[in-house]
Amino acid sequence: MKLLIQLHTPTETASYEGCALALTLATFGHDVQLYLDAPVFGFLMQPESRLHGMIQSLELYDMPAAWLPNDVFSGWVTGMIPADLASQLTLIPEVVNSQDFEQILRF
Repeated sequence: MKLLIQLHTPTETASYEGCALALTLATFGHDVQLYLDAPVFGFLMQPESRLHGMIQSLELYDMPAAWLPNDVFSGWVTGMIPADLASQLTLIPEVVNSQDFEQILRF
């Protein structure tokens, strides 16, 4: 199953639950793409946050880099975070067909 999981809610609990679901589904062979919206960037900037650590481990779960919105905040974030975390992030492609995903979940 191909899923898109969008993290939009600016609470650590919602971000953690959405990312934990993504990692769990990837463990069981699902194709999962994460999308991190600007409200969760604060958690990426905190090395002790659960989201920060989970995003660093995307490669271990054979997940692609998490998408970021194509805006000025994304460039600022990727310039401020450690290189190992920045390597797990990429800007969202210009064209995303929602029909490519069997399910889209939003946290």
